[in-house]
Amino acid sequence: MIPELTVLRDAEVLSPLDLHFAATLERLYPGQPSGVLLGAAFASRAVAQGHVCADLRRIVGRPILSAAGEAVPVALPPIFEWVMQLGASPLCGGAHESTPLVFDGEARLYLRRYWEYQERVAADLRARAEAIAAPLDTHTADRLCAGIERLFRSTAAQTSDPRQRLAALGAVRHNLCVISGGPGTGKTTTVVRILALLIEEALELGLPPPRMMLLAPTGKAAARLSESIQAGRAKLDCRDVVRNAIELEAATIHRRLGVRPGHPTRFFHDRAHPLSADIVLVDEASMVDLALMAKLLDAVPPAARLVLLGDKDQLASVEAGALLGDICHVSADRSYSAVFGAEIERVLGPEVAAAVPMGRSTPGIWDCVVELTHSFRFREDGGIGRLAKAINLGHAQEAAAQVESQSDPQVSLVHLVRPEALVPKLRDVVLPALRPMLSAREPDERLARLGDFRLLAAHRRGAFGTEHLNRLIEELLRTHGLLSARGTASTPWYDGRPIIVTQNDYQLDLFNGDVGILHGGSHGEVYAYFVGTQGELRKFLPARLPPHESVFAMTVHKAQGSEFREVGLLMPPQLSPLLTRELVYTGVTRAKERVTVFGSAEVLRDAVARRIDRASGLSEALWHGG
Repeated sequence: MIPELTVLRDAEVLSPLDLHFAATLERLYPGQPSGVLLGAAFASRAVAQGHVCADLRRIVGRPILSAAGEAVPVALPPIFEWVMQLGASPLCGGAHESTPLVFDGEARLYLRRYWEYQERVAADLRARAEAIAAPLDTHTADRLCAGIERLFRSTAAQTSDPRQRLAALGAVRHNLCVISGGPGTGKTTTVVRILALLIEEALELGLPPPRMMLLAPTGKAAARLSESIQAGRAKLDCRDVVRNAIELEAATIHRRLGVRPGHPTRFFHDRAHPLSADIVLVDEASMVDLALMAKLLDAVPPAARLVLLGDKDQLASVEAGALLGDICHVSADRSYSAVFGAEIERVLGPEVAAAVPMGRSTPGIWDCVVELTHSFRFREDGGIGRLAKAINLGHAQEAAAQVESQSDPQVSLVHLVRPEALVPKLRDVVLPALRPMLSAREPDERLARLGDFRLLAAHRRGAFGTEHLNRLIEELLRTHGLLSARGTASTPWYDGRPIIVTQNDYQLDLFNGDVGILHGGSHGEVYAYFVGTQGELRKFLPARLPPHESVFAMTVHKAQGSEFREVGLLMPPQLSPLLTRELVYTGVTRAKERVTVFGSAEVLRDAVARRIDRASGLSEALWHGG
């Protein structure tokens, strides 16, 4: 083993798995230069950290820090030398080779499996984006104009954000539509009208209504998608035959793909066994990692329309990739092609056409991406809206000053930096926020009240992590008589305990991220209750439940796809690798009416100044050209 790898392992920069991978390659291919083995270890480390590849330019250009945050005295090869060593190594190969590593010529080194995932996703999305629809004739253009005008007339979006109508036109004219927008920008309002428009177009051509599949990465997100589609469907200005053809039941991606028993990463549906769908809608797409998206796209028929919804500014997936951010590619030229530009002017009118940039010479991914920017949930001058905007723009000082000023009732700061101050600082917020839920007499009322308040944290472990916070809040509630004293570590099934499922159970239709409540009956028996995808109450014996844990507090990652009337966002006393602009933005925007930040303005400011920067070549693969 080369000494550089040992130094990096001892500093906890590299994991034992990273070293094992490099050592295995050294054993199979003896005599490799140190740069090749270092590259292999960094490529393994990159995937564990959420990157798709190891970007050698970043590694060389930044100091390497230990787990304790100290500089590691290790000499890396100069970038030119490193590139030459990898380019000449038999461990690195191209598209049609079977080497364990792929070096792309842009100083990015991939584990072959992740390079193949990236290539499959890029090829599939490009093909869908570049598929050319039949030219618009006058009849079709007039029909689309009338349909979009009618369907969007019942919403304020018609005048406030014409990009919703732009998304509708794009979804009809292309096999790919990507809609990104923050909370309250009307993504689901837009997409339910898109579904109605696509049904109307099919019926006009004498075809049956298209088969729809509504998907989300978690059970909770699927349930919320079903609720939103059902609510939006009722408000449509359309015929009953169109309204009734809109699918209401959403499911997790894993469930629809069909997990093979004993093989959790392999699915029944693939290119050989595609999904039976003409339209596939994926909500919360920012939470979908690269590997899962590659397998989903394999299963979506090439002729089917794919609609991706999400917020590119939220946290990226837990696993490798920042898919929605790469697809939306904020630094790219966002001009539409001349072909689509002409269709925009013809169907939506010159005012909408004048408001969007045009000029690309060929159709492509740029014609399929729409970002919604007008929030109907937060006023531009409201506390949460202003704070979210400052965070999103990276205005760290402004965000910290707004929280610290205590000038808006929607946003407040509780100064908290010492672990011993957790109980007294949390008491005044947590007790009144949770009392209505715990005082409710029926399980359905308790489940509804679960959305009133949630404490969110950046970390899972440590004094400011959710594991400790859940124990602390349980004890706090018992001390004040709001929880039964009979729940213990050995018998955790007590009345009033909110729980979150942490592992999928396909037999029970309970999935990672599903939130429920334990509720005691009149005879002392305790059952677990969850809300089903159709709003029905589901009841289980606690002993039958898949792995689960208390959820008085949850990580910001787990909260993605959820909404709460009020949020408490707990910041650790000092900056950590998890604290980024995206995490703070995601936490703040889970709140609909009020957010309380527990921590210091200094840590908040430093967190907003740091962005997630995941290494990937997907943006270039999608946006190059045009």
